[in-house]
Amino acid sequence: MKKLFLCVAAAFCSTFAFADANLVVSNVTIPAGGTQIMEVSINKANTTAFQFDLKLPAGISVTNAVLSGTTPSTRKVEKTLYNESTNTYRFLTYDEGNAVLADGTKFNVTLAATADAKDGDAETSTIVIVDPNGNGSEEENGTATVTVGNDVTITVGSTGKTTYVGNVDLDFTGSEAAAFVVMGVENKSLWMARVTQVPAGTPIVVKAAEGNYTIKSTTISNTYYKNFLIGNNSDSPLSVTPEGTDRYYYLGSNGFTQFTATRNIGAHKAYIRAAALADAKVGSNWPLSIGDAGRTTLCADVDLDFDDQTDVKAYVIMGYDGNLWTAQVNHASAGTPLYIKGTKGDYTITSSAVQAAFANMLVGNNTDAAITIHPTDGEYTNYFLGKSGFTPFTADRQTGAHKSYLQVLTSYLTANSRGNSRNFVIDENEVEVVVEKLGSVSGEDDGTTGIRSIDEGQFTNDTWYNLNGQRIDTPTKKGLYIKNGKKVLVK
Repeated sequence: MKKLFLCVAAAFCSTFAFADANLVVSNVTIPAGGTQIMEVSINKANTTAFQFDLKLPAGISVTNAVLSGTTPSTRKVEKTLYNESTNTYRFLTYDEGNAVLADGTKFNVTLAATADAKDGDAETSTIVIVDPNGNGSEEENGTATVTVGNDVTITVGSTGKTTYVGNVDLDFTGSEAAAFVVMGVENKSLWMARVTQVPAGTPIVVKAAEGNYTIKSTTISNTYYKNFLIGNNSDSPLSVTPEGTDRYYYLGSNGFTQFTATRNIGAHKAYIRAAALADAKVGSNWPLSIGDAGRTTLCADVDLDFDDQTDVKAYVIMGYDGNLWTAQVNHASAGTPLYIKGTKGDYTITSSAVQAAFANMLVGNNTDAAITIHPTDGEYTNYFLGKSGFTPFTADRQTGAHKSYLQVLTSYLTANSRGNSRNFVIDENEVEVVVEKLGSVSGEDDGTTGIRSIDEGQFTNDTWYNLNGQRIDTPTKKGLYIKNGKKVLVK
């Protein structure tokens, strides 16, 4: 792994505080031979124009530079390689109408790395910030690190699975190894959602036959998953002590097994931390109405069972890549916020005992009265379910009794130039989920209980899966497989 250090205003490299900077260049991981966005934050109010220079290491170039959000036609954004011998780029933005930049404006610089990108030293540069009166001031900038990543090798042992967390974006498309995030715990079972695009720092479970697997490094700028996995993204073991009532699980020879005392988690490995399951709460069957749009939200105060429903499907939302990723659930504990799809009509949902918790982007109003929700909540931007999908709040808004709303990381919206006015739509390609039993504390191996495809239409007469969660053309040896969502023993 190559480390490339970029520092604008070298005298301040080791001590400058990012929080006080008027212009901050973010750290970035870029795959060798690929591209990645370096985000620059403009944090000074009353700014109409700015200019800064950035010397890049050998093999790194700039392909694009844009302001995030909507840029008025009067605003100009320019970039130029003004000193080829030192690989130094100059960035300039100004407004012909002298308009002031919005607070928290982001300037996204797309970097490209050659296959043989070299290490490089930081070079001194300054920035000039101009106010509406035309007064310019020189400012300093903090440091940023560009990591040039290469393909990653992941080793899977005889148990057929391992955990991994790295510092480069990975693409599992076409790999014989399957990657999963942990999206739920139900009774003694673990729900894992299969993913192919894995952003840097995302802890995953990797399932495959024993062996070494080379996973391609890529560029991912718009994908995020809710996840019960916590990663140790360092080169040394991490000591983890369980806290509070949450449950902690490590991956051992018998699957994920709960631990209650301090335990070391290996370098670039992960463990599960999930809330303790609440006691079952059975009550009266729950009335549900679906309107013309064929969708609604729900947050009941009793456990719900959707097994006997043919015209109603319940989902949690476990991630996004521009569109929202849904995972169908047939059982939901009291207080679980849900997204509902179905045929227009009135329904009665059975209440029966459930113990489950899901990593979920939805937030529920589990009361009998409407509550007021603000457009933002801490680090999140809030969305309500409207005619065009999930739409951002533009002002305080009432969320109905026993309804749900969506929370999206504001940093995701800003970093990816999506803006807070963008609607999120539901991705109809629902995620594939593998369900496994948790290992017992005594070390007894409960094994794999099955594979569940959330989109039942994915199961056809020709669709087979092995117990590692991998889709195969047809079984080539004896054993237990999944076909059309059911276990099949091939002799």
